[in-house]
Amino acid sequence: MIKVKIQNPSIGRNRPTFDPLYVVKDMLRDYSIDITESDDYDYLFVGMNDFLNKKLPLKESIEFGLENLSKITGDYFLFDGSDSTSLMGAYEVFEQSNAIYLMKNQLLPNRADYKTPYAFNKFFFGTGSELDLSYDIPIDVWSRIKFSHNNLGYWNNYHHMQPVNTNKTIDVCAIFSAHHTENYDHEVQNDLLYTEHRSGLWNKLQPLKDKYSIITEKLPYQEYVQQLWKSKVCLSPYGMGEFCFRDLEAMVYGTLIIKPSHKLVDTLPNLMIDDETFIPCKYDWSDLEEKLDYVYSNFNELNQKITYNIRKKYSEEFTSEKLCMYYYNIFNGLDTILKE
Repeated sequence: MIKVKIQNPSIGRNRPTFDPLYVVKDMLRDYSIDITESDDYDYLFVGMNDFLNKKLPLKESIEFGLENLSKITGDYFLFDGSDSTSLMGAYEVFEQSNAIYLMKNQLLPNRADYKTPYAFNKFFFGTGSELDLSYDIPIDVWSRIKFSHNNLGYWNNYHHMQPVNTNKTIDVCAIFSAHHTENYDHEVQNDLLYTEHRSGLWNKLQPLKDKYSIITEKLPYQEYVQQLWKSKVCLSPYGMGEFCFRDLEAMVYGTLIIKPSHKLVDTLPNLMIDDETFIPCKYDWSDLEEKLDYVYSNFNELNQKITYNIRKKYSEEFTSEKLCMYYYNIFNGLDTILKE
């Protein structure tokens, strides 16, 4: 039996990172993995709250992480539970620490993709910030960066698919915040890039309001999901990350999603597949009207195909057994890593 202790599982981002493992805690024992609170453990799982501090300058955040990790006497994994494919701060700590693996919710598809500098290491933010970051990741290090396999899709409240509404009366649901409050990562402002993308979508929608029925008004949550259920399309911009709760809500309520392409986003299990589980568009929304016209010209066919694909993926890939087997295989592969 492999004994695993999770450090500070209820603090900040650590909680959504590790909650799926606690849900399957009993089943993990059938796979020879015991989640323990004892200090007599084989491996320690360390969440990002214990090795990243985005309120500090990047250099100081790295020092903070390395100082905390230096106190660990056994083997440990790092879990970066952030929203995006960005490696900012986490990679620097991982590379300089004794961590066995860096576990990420999502990654760029190839290590070469990280060689291009982007603002905050987020490809969708472009360049021109004070924190344009790139990473030339050696092959041996890349082999130790793994998927966490417990992304947002494992949240229990998104596993109950609602009956498909065959009488949708609203064309477009575009309920989202276009403006972020002033926000900083490592003392560098990042909310302006967020706002530029989202307000750009609202600007593109204005001339289309005579063509389509569009709802944009913020609503209490239960009213919002009812309107979503009645909508044919949900527009889902990126936020601080690529994948968000709105995507899952639209899937649960059987609403087609139009959002920027996910070709540069890889995750496991992967619900966001261009043209299979959602309709991709350009990040600057320049093809939005074209995509809406395409959806409404082929709505019945697309709705049937995409809804089927989503529900099939959920039922087959987001299972407790798959999550447990993933970590069983992770531990099974450790012999090679530890001998190197």
